Amino acid sequence: MQTKQIPVVSSEEFRRLAERNPGLLHDNPWIVQGYIEAWPGYANWQRLEYLQERFGQLTAFAKAPNFITNRKSSLVSVETEFSRYLEYIRHPERARELYDGRWMEGDYEQFLAQELPLYCGTLRIVHKADDPVFAEVEPLVPAPLRPWNHALPYYYSLFNHFWLLVSLPGALTPLHIDNNGTIALIAQLKGRKRATLYSPGDLRHVHNPDVGFMDPERPDEADFPTWRQAVKWVGDLEVGQVLFVGTQWAHHVQTLETSISVSFDFVDQSNLAAYAVSAGWAEVFGKRLKSSPEAVRQKLGGRVPPADFDRLSPVTLGRRVMAEVLRAALKEHDDSEVARTRRLYLAHLEQCMEQGDCAAGDLLRAATQVSGRDALHLR
Repeated sequence: MQTKQIPVVSSEEFRRLAERNPGLLHDNPWIVQGYIEAWPGYANWQRLEYLQERFGQLTAFAKAPNFITNRKSSLVSVETEFSRYLEYIRHPERARELYDGRWMEGDYEQFLAQELPLYCGTLRIVHKADDPVFAEVEPLVPAPLRPWNHALPYYYSLFNHFWLLVSLPGALTPLHIDNNGTIALIAQLKGRKRATLYSPGDLRHVHNPDVGFMDPERPDEADFPTWRQAVKWVGDLEVGQVLFVGTQWAHHVQTLETSISVSFDFVDQSNLAAYAVSAGWAEVFGKRLKSSPEAVRQKLGGRVPPADFDRLSPVTLGRRVMAEVLRAALKEHDDSEVARTRRLYLAHLEQCMEQGDCAAGDLLRAATQVSGRDALHLR
């Protein structure tokens, strides 16, 4: 197997490269350094005490591993509060006491057998595009990148796209690809993590539809007979560095030292089409519509017949209603950035619906279906 190091560049060099090649995030992974130190909250977010005060009251789920993407793997999990999880980070030897009666999957003995620390990888601290949290971690991306998340209706309510990640050495997020064709980043605030990635073109070597994704640390020859033909991209993420992962790149991340990270999924000009045709958000949106259709029907003024809410599949209904939401939001003479983004989004969505040209979204969902709802995010 050929191994390549993930290139590490300064934010200034990244800007020069991205201005020449706007799609460079999809060509290979990048580690960018020299810009997150300017975050207003940079120093605070490196401190467990601040994170506990800020987010300790939130309900949290901790798992070992973070999730599973191979049907032969096992998982244990607990429901807890984030403050209790941070106490576990400080004193992992107290796991039995801290999580007594809180096990959701497995138990303490099975947790010990996993030989992995518990990992809180799904903490949701952002619910909308103008959430005050964003002011503490601005800018999330270096110039000239410009996320379009804020222009996409329901973007933050349908999925979690921003995470705070605190983990112990050995914590594992197994190989997976992110949902909905997003670009992902992970910004390292404390400790180190090791990332292993494979390109979309090499997915066939590391993903078996009957089993799931390969473990890059222990490849199974029987399930992944061609794994040596894939190019393995590797890199260690240090404090102050940010890893960028393009659409449909498979990634595996392991914590090397007690770690604090921020993870963010975004859409920009380079992957809007992939997001538009993805089945993931459409299915979640469609299921939500089917469970409570009245509010949306009223907002749409009857543009979607009531019968469609029953007869259409969740994916088809989600796409159909999103198209109507976009049309309703667009004003004829509005040439703002938000309006231009929504027109592009609508055009890609209409093409997908009219021509059935949704192969990219269907492929993405097929490749990630073994990983479950919470297994589709970078960690």
